[in-house]
Amino acid sequence: MSNSVSGAAPAAKKKKGANMFHQNLAGYALCAPMILSILIFVMYPMIQVVIYSFQNTNGISATWAGFKNFKWVLTDSMFWNAAGNTLYMAFFGVIIDLVVCFIVASLINSVTSKIGKNIFKSVYFLPNVVSSVAVAMLFNFIFFPTENGILNYALGLLGIKPIGWLVSPNIARLSIVIMGLWRSVGYDTILFLAGLQSIPGEIYEAASIDGANGIQKWWYITIPNMKPTFTFMTMMLCISTLRRFDDVWMIGGSAGNPAGKLDTFVMYIYRNSWLSREVGVASAAAVVLFIITFTITMLNNYVFNRND
Repeated sequence: MSNSVSGAAPAAKKKKGANMFHQNLAGYALCAPMILSILIFVMYPMIQVVIYSFQNTNGISATWAGFKNFKWVLTDSMFWNAAGNTLYMAFFGVIIDLVVCFIVASLINSVTSKIGKNIFKSVYFLPNVVSSVAVAMLFNFIFFPTENGILNYALGLLGIKPIGWLVSPNIARLSIVIMGLWRSVGYDTILFLAGLQSIPGEIYEAASIDGANGIQKWWYITIPNMKPTFTFMTMMLCISTLRRFDDVWMIGGSAGNPAGKLDTFVMYIYRNSWLSREVGVASAAAVVLFIITFTITMLNNYVFNRND
């Protein structure tokens, strides 16, 4: 009898597993197109780029080059110029975006009227629906270097001489940071606002009973509870700024003018891949960019989560 029971147990388990497979078959079928798309359009290109990075290739014919492309990239002054520009715009862009968007989200969250909140959210979100190319064209006019530019005209009313926002090597990168902030402030503010509204109101009520004022609540309750949002926002902003291309290309061209100050990682990859047809060098630069992005992302997670 014991043998019959022991023999029935594996059979029942096998039957249960088969039933679960059939029940989940519809789910597998629905996921299959997405998984297939990721394999074809994400994983395959990534693997191919890594292969190209070890080859002398124009994208059609290829010969093995070993680490020659990486040596070329890491000793190329133009690459390090692009790296410096990109890291500059990423560093200041991320910090300014986080501070401004968090403050704006906090102010919107303090509005008691639901209609008022929706109006503010809609107004701040509007720039996000504009394409980056259109934003670049708009700021070409706003930052026009003579007194005919909107911003310089306004500064002229205050007695300030025209500033070469996008033509001066000393200020061009900061101008790009400001332009990027204008476009992203709406979307990033909405994300911060979602994080703020997820904080339980009971915590603020308890703090009020204990005599905490608004600033103390903001500093000791709001900011600590926003840590997951800050972690996510910092990571996403770092990734987006490190792969910046279209808006700076519209303003500075393929050379990243003025004086190469608007040259970026992706611009460097674009020039080598499409203009010089040095696909191996471009692929090696892309691999280096991936390593830098991955390192910064891991560092960000460590910094924000080291006390958890």
